[in-house]
Amino acid sequence: MYFQPDQFYAFIKQYSSDNPMVLRLSKKKLSKDFDFDFAVTQIENRQKTKSKLASFLEYDRFLFPDLISGEQASHQAIASYHSSLLTNEQSILDMTAGLGIDSLSFAKKNIDVTSIELDAFKAEILRHNSEVCQRPNITVINADSLNFLKETSRHFDAIFVDPSRRNENKRIYNLRDCAPDILTNQDLLLNKANRVIIKASPLLDITQTLKDFQNVSSIKAVGVKGECKELLIELRKNAESFSLEAINLDNDGNIISSISQNDDPGDEKLPMAAESDFQEGIYLLEPSAIVMKIAPWKNICQKYNAKKLDSSSHLFITPDLPFEFPGRVTLFEHFITKKERKSLKGFPASVISRNYPVTSDDLRKSLQLKEGDSNFIYATRIASKPSLLLTKI
Repeated sequence: MYFQPDQFYAFIKQYSSDNPMVLRLSKKKLSKDFDFDFAVTQIENRQKTKSKLASFLEYDRFLFPDLISGEQASHQAIASYHSSLLTNEQSILDMTAGLGIDSLSFAKKNIDVTSIELDAFKAEILRHNSEVCQRPNITVINADSLNFLKETSRHFDAIFVDPSRRNENKRIYNLRDCAPDILTNQDLLLNKANRVIIKASPLLDITQTLKDFQNVSSIKAVGVKGECKELLIELRKNAESFSLEAINLDNDGNIISSISQNDDPGDEKLPMAAESDFQEGIYLLEPSAIVMKIAPWKNICQKYNAKKLDSSSHLFITPDLPFEFPGRVTLFEHFITKKERKSLKGFPASVISRNYPVTSDDLRKSLQLKEGDSNFIYATRIASKPSLLLTKI
């Protein structure tokens, strides 16, 4: 187990709320018989990941190998969701362990977890954290994960991989540029496991992904409280079916809402809205970023008795109050006329521009609005006609 003296952890606890920059400047005055800089690194990471990794920070001796590890780690809700996908599996290989949040979450299910980490110090810290979090079913191996797979005789029930999306401190998202190279080695992965789960950037293009990979059984856009965090790609050998789904989680990893895309027929076959549909008691639906990623317009119309405003607006209306809609729901008030625009000066409202010739910022300035979170002005098109709609929470 990685060792630091008791005073190291006492220092972290004592100065947990202090400014890390100020602490570093006070090194000569505060420094004791322990790694001072590493202790401050812990304080800074704990402050930055207070919500993201709250359940792990309950362990006083949980450590971060460096400053960037907390930023790159999976959100605890996402990691919990990843582990929920394992149902009958008894073994899993985590090819890119990093801080180990996913590995530690998998191990909570009492299955055999093998975690590969290329960096020796990160591997050492993960072994330490496995003991701290009481996860004896994790085996941490300091190795190149592709070399490990090529050399091992083991077969795993599942492989999880979160390819590195940084190159010389620059963020990248195309899997061709990430490490390890799973595109070239996808056959190797499928030969070593029954299923392969790949965590990818939410910026990844789904259409191109389906061209790049064979045997894709599902792609999930996964987010926390409406913010899209990742695309989760699952491969199965000789996959016979494919599903596309948007999953919205709370901070504990519980599913708040989900919706799938079922062979969307195109807008020409969807129920489209007209101005006459905007009556008292009509709700406007704005899909979240997670939902926008998979474009399940047909299912939204069917599930929520909704009509689409325009081909490119991606907003909907419904007469029925939609419970658990994956996005924002507001109540339609009225159309804003040209004469009414001048009277809006100082009115508190949020502005959303969708498929409209003026941006949200420019429209806010021209209308001279104040910031507000109860009123919404949607600048969009209805049946190709530019329109301004006032809605309320």
